[in-house]
Amino acid sequence: MTATTTTGASTVTTRLTALHELTRLAAARPDGFDPALRKEAEQLLRRSGERMRMSGTHTVVALAGGTGSGKSSLFNALSGATFSPVGVTRPTTRHSHACVWGMEGAAPLLDWLSVQRRHRYARASALDAGETSLTGLLLLDLPDHDSVVSGSAALVDRLVKLTDMLIWVLDPLKYADASVHQRYLVPLAGHAAVTTVVLNQADTLSEDEVADCESDLRRLLDAEGLLETQIMVTSATTGTGLNELRTVLASAVAARRASTDRIAADIEALLDRFAVHAGDAVAGVQPRQPAAVTSAPADPLAEPPRGQWTEDERAFGDFSHDNHDHDDRPDDYDNYDNYDNSSKPPWEEEGAEDWIPWGAPTAQAAPVSRPPWEDESIAAPVTGNPVSFVPVGPAAVLAAAFEKAAGVSAVTETLHSGRERTATRYVGWPVGRLGARLRGRAVARKPQEQLESPQAQRSDIDNAITDFADAVIVGESGATLPEPWTRTIRAAARSKSDEAQEALGAAVAHGLPPRNRVTGWWRLIALAQWLLMLLVVAGIAWIGVILAVGGFHLAHKASSLVSDLSLIPWLAVMVVALLLLGSLTASWCQNMVVLAADREREQAVRAIRTRIAVVTRELVLAPTGAELADYDRFRTELVAARA
Repeated sequence: MTATTTTGASTVTTRLTALHELTRLAAARPDGFDPALRKEAEQLLRRSGERMRMSGTHTVVALAGGTGSGKSSLFNALSGATFSPVGVTRPTTRHSHACVWGMEGAAPLLDWLSVQRRHRYARASALDAGETSLTGLLLLDLPDHDSVVSGSAALVDRLVKLTDMLIWVLDPLKYADASVHQRYLVPLAGHAAVTTVVLNQADTLSEDEVADCESDLRRLLDAEGLLETQIMVTSATTGTGLNELRTVLASAVAARRASTDRIAADIEALLDRFAVHAGDAVAGVQPRQPAAVTSAPADPLAEPPRGQWTEDERAFGDFSHDNHDHDDRPDDYDNYDNYDNSSKPPWEEEGAEDWIPWGAPTAQAAPVSRPPWEDESIAAPVTGNPVSFVPVGPAAVLAAAFEKAAGVSAVTETLHSGRERTATRYVGWPVGRLGARLRGRAVARKPQEQLESPQAQRSDIDNAITDFADAVIVGESGATLPEPWTRTIRAAARSKSDEAQEALGAAVAHGLPPRNRVTGWWRLIALAQWLLMLLVVAGIAWIGVILAVGGFHLAHKASSLVSDLSLIPWLAVMVVALLLLGSLTASWCQNMVVLAADREREQAVRAIRTRIAVVTRELVLAPTGAELADYDRFRTELVAARA
């Protein structure tokens, strides 16, 4: 295999791998992609893998056409023998016939193409020395696509997809047949490199008529997008155009690129349909350009092997071109290799489009490893953190909306005020609390009960997710994502919305500090305040005792500590000082409590926001990011498949 062929196969393998990934992404979204597109892609991947495991030294060229087009005569003329029977009263080819130049390795390929052994012919004798440039050619004569024989059309449809190069044979009477153009030629608009249209039976027309037919056929093909498709004029009877047609075949055989070019053209035909789901500005996704036709003469290849019959030759039924006449076959040829001529061929059974050829490939099949797109053990590449695919702006807005829905501001404000009230029970001046009670502003006995987190509103959550999905779909540039990604991204964003309400409530509850928590210094201040209060009470009581002793004229009997009226001013000053000290201590401690409550609120807000961010990431951002990652991978693989 030449370096060019190896490079072509490597490129096709890369493109098929990319197509496999596109198909996998489409299959995961059955409601968003055309089922027919997925099925065609899967079939292309399957038959491409089968073809690339077959002989790489052979180029499969099929002659296709309708009844009376003369393709069987053309097949015989190119083969140099009457291999394919030519009809008289009702021209029709019932079975596929194959002629191979160079038989080694061709048997598995013929099995795959479902060519019966009785219809296989080999060009392998010394008489073929002048045809070495065609060594590696596997020429097929397909059944008539419009044959009245049951199953012929299905067989043609199948083989048209399997061949490496297609030569469509038209006759002067039916070259403009709409059914041929719409069913077969129009779908080949991107296959110019591997398609040739032949206007046959030129001997039945004058030169002017041939020119007119050729010009009109060119006009039809151009109107159908087949601008680069080559047209050749031939006559199997007079030999007109046969040498030019052999040159085209020899060029395809020498290049050994027909199989990869055909697969590449099939891939290209599908990519336009995948591209509608990729959006507008996708680098590398450009309108498909028609491929150029290779028409340069080919260098001769090696001589076909001669000598002892090989297994491949026996697979042909031991019929060379010297023994080609159908009438010379043994009488029991219909039973050759236990072939049951009465049974229906597989392509005439139900489900013919999914039919797999009978017979396992023989030992001559190339030992090619399983292609990447068929290896189920290869998982999709890891794309990293899916959240990284989510735009930062909408993600931040969603987190803020979840915080609002969870009531973070309200619950932290409640925490702040609750902490102040709790601290007042310890560091507040008892006289002040007593005055508040007397004024009807009693401090709540159980302020921690107000720290219950509010239940997040489901409607607010749903609205936040909807706004987030809309922002992601539209994007900063204002370009809306194409279908089905618009729908799948919305579905991904809402996939876990039922869990959001409970998760947000839990995030707020776990972000709050422990209940009934009392700081140690509060208790010390409370002890000091009550000691001051006891001293105040003791001072007032002392003053009262002095006044009582003096009022009852018992001073001469009592101690001077309780009878000396001069102590009263000092005791009064002490009481006032203690009251002032207690009040100032309470005020200073209250300021410290406010600062501590502010810090605690900020810590709680950070903790709650962190937990809400986790909830947002796990329930919304991660599923959405995974879908965006698949969309990004879809675009990337589309570019790779275009390469």
